[in-house]
Amino acid sequence: MFKNWFRRDSSEKYKMGCGSSFDASDGPRTVVIFGSTGLLGGAIARRLLQEPFLYKVRCVTRRSSSEKARQLAEHGAVIVNADLGETKSLEKALEGADIMFLTTHYWDERNKEKEVIKGLNAIDAAIQCGVKHIIFNGSENVKKIIGKECNHLDSKSAIEEYIREVVQLVGNKTGINFTILRLPFWLENFYSVFKPHKLKHAVYAVALPLEGCELDMMSVEDVGEVIASILRRPRQYYGKTLNLSAEALSMENIVDTFNRHFDNRKFTDPKIRVKDMEKFQFPGAKDLAAMFEFYQSGEAVRDIKLTRKLNPHAMTFDRWLSENRDKVEEALREAN
Repeated sequence: MFKNWFRRDSSEKYKMGCGSSFDASDGPRTVVIFGSTGLLGGAIARRLLQEPFLYKVRCVTRRSSSEKARQLAEHGAVIVNADLGETKSLEKALEGADIMFLTTHYWDERNKEKEVIKGLNAIDAAIQCGVKHIIFNGSENVKKIIGKECNHLDSKSAIEEYIREVVQLVGNKTGINFTILRLPFWLENFYSVFKPHKLKHAVYAVALPLEGCELDMMSVEDVGEVIASILRRPRQYYGKTLNLSAEALSMENIVDTFNRHFDNRKFTDPKIRVKDMEKFQFPGAKDLAAMFEFYQSGEAVRDIKLTRKLNPHAMTFDRWLSENRDKVEEALREAN
């Protein structure tokens, strides 16, 4: 449905207008990271900043004066103001870059079409500037699989499709390559959008509509090491789609793990269903319900073995909860 937005009819559009050239012997590669003050981009930036002899990290944000941007700058990042809706700012941000990590955001405006256009803007700018490797946080086409719209994932699927089309069109001429990541449920959701909610004093419900299925999950923080592994051997991952997961757990496993870590509280499974979540009144409820229906479909295939090859130290939920207990505690206090 987004084919009419594929705005390039010829590879002649893409001429190296930003002066980028790359040779492995040139020294540190410049990596431009979008969403760098968010959870995912921030995790990647922090990991790559640990290796300044290998990477020059350029963090793109609309809020360069924020505390998160300041912290990244203190660790060596170059902070660049740019907006995915403004092409000229993107070309400035990508000038001379070798690698781009792109993640787009649906929830800011809850507008699928705007998210797709912004993603296409970044891809166009990357090609115009001679970026050689695009890594994108993508997704399957959920609507095509289950017949229901899942805007925050379907938008990323449309951007994926554009990346594949345009690289096929101009890849031989420009030398551009891509790698797609498909992430599972984020463990960080347990102190944010899917934090347990209070039923009564010291009793909390973990409300995920799994209906007997297991849920693939992973800490966003561990994606940083995945990216570092990809960049150590980039050619091995050119043109690949990497389906990530640190482990898959049932609701019984999830609730039991909460109860082991919080002996002063009781956690329960309210056994909600997808059709229950569809009726919730908060913005985006139908999208999230469709996401869980997709998870249940068996089509959300994730590869734990591959993930542990890319990051042997990826955290289990048990370890993550141990290391993030304070954040979950704070979220539970807010739920009171």
